[in-house]
Amino acid sequence: MTDITVKLDINGDPAVTCEPPAFSASRGNQQVKWKPGGSQKFTFSSLTGLTDPPFSLPPNVTSNEVTVQDNDTGSGVYGYTIDVVSDANGQTYSTLGSQGTDPVPCIKNN
Repeated sequence: MTDITVKLDINGDPAVTCEPPAFSASRGNQQVKWKPGGSQKFTFSSLTGLTDPPFSLPPNVTSNEVTVQDNDTGSGVYGYTIDVVSDANGQTYSTLGSQGTDPVPCIKNN
């Protein structure tokens, strides 16, 4: 299993960031998990933007984690968006995806 840490900073631009911003996945079938980090508390709302295949959709979204199966059989770059709801103010915040050949955040299948 591979973890990506999601952090919320309601004053940041973007407010939601992922570490690593570009995750490199090895070939094979593996579970990718997004988990909360940082000091501002939140619950997960959604994960969008990944394609089936190679990812098993829909993702499993709970308040404290998001998981998806990645059946990495060939190279590709897959941008995605994570939405979270702040425990402090109830507002929804998202990653701000960049465009181009290497969007951020993304999963890079090798």
